Amino acid sequence: MKHLLEQWGQELRDAEVTPLRTGVWQISVAGEVFILKRRSNRSRVWAEYDLINWLIVHEQPVSPLLYTTKEVPWAEYDGSFYILYPYLQGTPGDELNHYDQSFAWTVGAALACLHQNLASYGATEEFPGFDVFQEVASFAWPTVQGYLGPSFRHRLQDLEQGISRNLINPYEALPRQLIHRDFHPGNLIFSDGSLVGILDFDRVRVGIRLYDLCYLATAVLSQDFEDLKGRDSWFIFVQSLIEGYGSVQPLTQTEGVSFLYVVYLIQFLFIAYQLDAGNTALADLNIAMLLWINDQHEFLEPLIIKTIGS
Repeated sequence: MKHLLEQWGQELRDAEVTPLRTGVWQISVAGEVFILKRRSNRSRVWAEYDLINWLIVHEQPVSPLLYTTKEVPWAEYDGSFYILYPYLQGTPGDELNHYDQSFAWTVGAALACLHQNLASYGATEEFPGFDVFQEVASFAWPTVQGYLGPSFRHRLQDLEQGISRNLINPYEALPRQLIHRDFHPGNLIFSDGSLVGILDFDRVRVGIRLYDLCYLATAVLSQDFEDLKGRDSWFIFVQSLIEGYGSVQPLTQTEGVSFLYVVYLIQFLFIAYQLDAGNTALADLNIAMLLWINDQHEFLEPLIIKTIGS
């Protein structure tokens, strides 16, 4: 690790290294704190570096990737690539009360501001496309179907038919642009009630902008799903989230009609990813979430459409 860190300067050679999770470390030296992350390849790092610098110029609360002594925003070590950026002081959003209406409104408005900037970025071609519908059809649905017993399989087949019947045509009309693709509370940093940091831009892709909003909504529900009171509060969270987003950038009626179906697609992806990783308990939790959300469809859909319309 010392030989890796010294690529950003000799002063980092003897830094204190604290593992946070797989491929992520906290680096502390001389009163300064940084985050070190492993990345897959240098071309993706260049694209991330350019985008983040552009977002900084446009006053988005993001942390820059730091140049090494070789004047590139990555270090190569033992066959892998690494990036380093300053640690953003504050409280991660997953440690706050998600169901505070001001929280939901704030993150909705922040996402809309981020989307406006991402939509006007001039180097979209540097990022791959992401088709959530195709990803579910080719990977998630077969994986989930193979895991479930006959009774659940029948229930999810009904859901699949509903998605096919109600989403295929609207899906093609959904606005597409660069999206964050990992916009969840843990990637949002707050200080004194204000959002001061948005983290992790390595998953940016070109996709439907509705994905980020639905991804955030499902991420919040997953953290409190086993609390029955939390489930009821989620309805208000979704409404406030959409209101916050719409205060900056209105959503279309097509996005309103498609909202819950995109949530279903994301849940299928979560279930399949957990099954691939051998985390059957988390897969079962996401299956329960999927079925519960679907049970609330008749109540939620008009609420979402009305909120967008107002």
